[in-house]
Amino acid sequence: MRHLVVGALVVAACVAMARAAVAQNASRPIDVFDRNLFYEKEVRDRMEAATLPKQNTMFQYGGFYFPSYLQTTDTADGNIHVSRQDLRLWGQLDIDEVHKVFARMKMSYTDFASGDAGPLGRGHDLDGPDVDVAYYELDLARAMQKYGGQTWPAVVKIRGGRQFITLGRGLVMADTLDAGSFDFGTKDFFFTGFAGVTPDGRQDIDFSTPNNSHSHRHFYGLEADYKGIPGHTPYYYMVIQNGGPDLDGVNVAQDYTYHSNYHGIGLKGSLAPDLKYGVEHVWEFGHGSPDAVKGEDERIDANAFDAELDYYIHAPCKPQAQIEYAYASGDKDRRSAMTALGGNRAGTSDEAFQGFSYVNSGLALMSRFSNLQFVRLGSRFTPYDKKEGLGRIDVGFNHYFQFKASPDGPIDDFRANRDASSIGQETDVFLEWKILSDLALTVHYGHFWPGAAYEERHGRNFLFTALTISF
Repeated sequence: MRHLVVGALVVAACVAMARAAVAQNASRPIDVFDRNLFYEKEVRDRMEAATLPKQNTMFQYGGFYFPSYLQTTDTADGNIHVSRQDLRLWGQLDIDEVHKVFARMKMSYTDFASGDAGPLGRGHDLDGPDVDVAYYELDLARAMQKYGGQTWPAVVKIRGGRQFITLGRGLVMADTLDAGSFDFGTKDFFFTGFAGVTPDGRQDIDFSTPNNSHSHRHFYGLEADYKGIPGHTPYYYMVIQNGGPDLDGVNVAQDYTYHSNYHGIGLKGSLAPDLKYGVEHVWEFGHGSPDAVKGEDERIDANAFDAELDYYIHAPCKPQAQIEYAYASGDKDRRSAMTALGGNRAGTSDEAFQGFSYVNSGLALMSRFSNLQFVRLGSRFTPYDKKEGLGRIDVGFNHYFQFKASPDGPIDDFRANRDASSIGQETDVFLEWKILSDLALTVHYGHFWPGAAYEERHGRNFLFTALTISF
């Protein structure tokens, strides 16, 4: 009965949103793309936080409903207002703790306020129903124990289908792919690997292409973790990326090749019982198409770095203090940070780092992690945490000092039109309220103060609020 009531509320809300007004002016596709990266990460975080207790049944099912509102400064002319209704329905089949089939459907309705518009000039957009995640997983070690009477001294799992893939700290790879993957773990070592392709209909990272709504990139990756050092885990990973947008039948005078290889090393663990850390450095190599030249490729020579310290303080309200430094190299002769057209100059190496993930460098800045470095000072605490009543409330802030890696190169934000190092500063605050076991509220607010890299120095705001209803 509970499922039926919530389902009826979901349908009613979606129907009400479908009557919204149509808008008129187009927004930049890259802005929409960046906001979607933030949104999808937020939804994943909320689903993980709201996962219901495991049911002692072979088949489990449920869903999540996310009504949300976002307001962000687009240009000096004004703000973009976006409301979104998001529905995720999932089911999971477990057989003998050996076989697992998991599937999750997603459907969303996005409405832009009057005077704003989506990337195609529409005031509203219905996306889906579509497959969010769907995979089959086989626990080989448990299968051998259950069906063959053999005990393996290792964890061995293989899975295939649409799944979320991430390696290391997520600087290079944190995305959903149609892939095959495996996990292999012993007492001291853990390996994970995958081979996959971007799902059909996915927007490509290069927005200068004539057909960027059909990405066609192949990924191959492997990570190895060593767990034999108490309190510390060193790791290495590699990723090979080939492909680009699907340009079949499109006559272009510009090539859009971008074949990149990544090698990352990292270390994570605890320096003390209450002091955790993570550090990672990644090198990017390969070759890609230069600007306004057909039939030629130039070498990629880029790198990125990220280090973070988290201190957990034994005090009322469970305070935490955080400091992070992140760096992604840039290219001084590019006119565009993330595209082939207007990108690297012919005859020079491309030094701009490009990953396939979301790195939060400030919500109001909302810039991709390329030609960018920042220092983040953060804190969070829990002023209220009760088993009954109003549940748990977490609040916190992050303050960013943001700079270009190459002062003469561009960042993802076209408004940063001056050759200067200082991008600006930003303060973000957040509230996460676990109201009930199946109801939570999230609020994010950020304000960005532009620096010397901007000719237009007006501050920018970002506001995001959402409910998470699980059933």
